[in-house]
Amino acid sequence: MTTRIIQKMLLFLTFSFAQTVSAQESQDVKWDGEKIKGVRFLPYAAYQGFPYLNNSWQIGKIDFASGESVDGLNLRYSTFKDEIIYYNTTISAQIVIDKASLAGFSLQDGPGKTRIFRKQFFDGYMKGERYFEVLSSGEPNLLVYRKVSLQTTSAYKDQRGVLTNLEYANDYQFYFYSPEKGYTSVKPNWLSLMARFNKTDQKPIKKLLRKNKIRISNEESFVRAWKVIEKEGFKIIP
Repeated sequence: MTTRIIQKMLLFLTFSFAQTVSAQESQDVKWDGEKIKGVRFLPYAAYQGFPYLNNSWQIGKIDFASGESVDGLNLRYSTFKDEIIYYNTTISAQIVIDKASLAGFSLQDGPGKTRIFRKQFFDGYMKGERYFEVLSSGEPNLLVYRKVSLQTTSAYKDQRGVLTNLEYANDYQFYFYSPEKGYTSVKPNWLSLMARFNKTDQKPIKKLLRKNKIRISNEESFVRAWKVIEKEGFKIIP
């Protein structure tokens, strides 16, 4: 009787172990082994301000340079380092995904709202691959590089009680972009937007925006204004 019980227990443990190993292998292959390449995330210094796009983890999708994609990940975008980080539940660790392996990513930012980021080569000051958020897709695209920089400020004590004068500050950079013409810098305000059009187009554009009751006062109204202008066929100048 004792022998049978021991045999049954051994069979049960063997089956359970096989199931666990199989599940781990499957998950590792899907999430880490062949798909997501990266290194463990190292926390940033605790200055004033915020080095991330959002306060919390968001569900999102990453698009690989190979054309494949993985959805349903817990993601966080570091606007300080221009890094996309995901939380690997298998090893309970934050992983910075290798930028070279990605074409872009997207984040679910509330009901029905998806924010899309594409990796593109920037050929201006400090050349290199960057993640740009697509504010409007068309000819040209309206993009923003959501950069956060370390800037000096009045002296204060950080969370450890150490005196410092550094803070994380938004340094967002907006561009019109097309493959043919490259990047054209613009600021999210009335004067900068108007400067991107010929003088003969500026008057009808002003009339168009008045008709649509759009007054540019922030990023949201700036994007709305551009979409209305683009829809009417007005073209920016390089």
